[in-house]
Amino acid sequence: MSATVVAVCGDPGGANAVAPVIELLRAEGRLAVRALAYAEAHTLWTGRGLAHEVLSEQTTPADVANQLAAAQFLLAGTSANRYDFEKQFIAAARAAMIPSLSVLDFWSNYALRFSDSKGDLIYLPDRIAVMDELACQEMQADGIAAARIVVTGHPAWDSLAATRAAFTLAQRRTLRQQCGLAEGDWLIIYASQPIPPADRSCEWFDREAAVEALIAAIESVAQRQGKGALLLIRCHPKEGRLPFRHRSSERIRIETQVGGDGRPWLLAADAVVGMATMLLVESALLGRPTLSLRLGLDGIDPFPANRSGLVRAVYRREPVAAALESLLLSPPAVQTLPALAGNASRNVADLVYSALQIAVT
Repeated sequence: MSATVVAVCGDPGGANAVAPVIELLRAEGRLAVRALAYAEAHTLWTGRGLAHEVLSEQTTPADVANQLAAAQFLLAGTSANRYDFEKQFIAAARAAMIPSLSVLDFWSNYALRFSDSKGDLIYLPDRIAVMDELACQEMQADGIAAARIVVTGHPAWDSLAATRAAFTLAQRRTLRQQCGLAEGDWLIIYASQPIPPADRSCEWFDREAAVEALIAAIESVAQRQGKGALLLIRCHPKEGRLPFRHRSSERIRIETQVGGDGRPWLLAADAVVGMATMLLVESALLGRPTLSLRLGLDGIDPFPANRSGLVRAVYRREPVAAALESLLLSPPAVQTLPALAGNASRNVADLVYSALQIAVT
């Protein structure tokens, strides 16, 4: 092998976006890939069976430079955490004149992912792979030059169509039985998310209010329809069960779930609810009835899935029960969506090959 790629990820979104690209590059065997993980990326890649090394929390800029010493290319996720090792790797790659590529995983905090504490965009890689034209436009509005941005699709979505097609009624029945659901009972998933520091004062990012409104809605609809119901709160890797330890109801069951592959559970659910997390986008792309609670939001909704109509959104507490009941009793038809073309990992891998002057297949 004539070239080595170093791949680094920390946050869950970036880890999920970069993992399929690493797997594709390794499967093709045209170059070597060293994968480095920290924080939640380590847990996710371990569960996925993706071989990697773990970055110590004490990793220094000198350590980063050493990790890149034998590399010819840097492939990175984008993170916003207290370590931000991706930024250090990008800076070290630039100093060593090693080409770099970041893979965007969500439509938010574009500048934050590549800036220092003053907001200066000093950690920009050579290229940034983004999921769609909207992300491209919004990144440019945040001051990132169009020449750096390439629309590739989202690698984490490449497997959605196959997952949806392969999921069977028997698998659905098994998962629901594991939860103790009787035939005809409802399984409703709440896809939770940690609140970004910049949004903690926003009413529409009030996780407590959203969960309370959802519980009340399920209780009301289940009673009216004479149904049993389980609210399964799927906790984000960054938050764990702690925020939900006191949740209870006399009318429905409430359980929490941490880790594992969430997609089978989405497919087994009767409805999936959340605020503005990528799991809602995946749920809708998998054809599941999906609801976004953005309670108290006035004006333009910044969550693209809501603006496009892919996900149904509710902005006031009062209509939550009616919206949920509508989804449960009259779920939308499953659509074939261009977003599931399945070639995003191929597109990102080809950017790596092109930068290394390896012929694109």
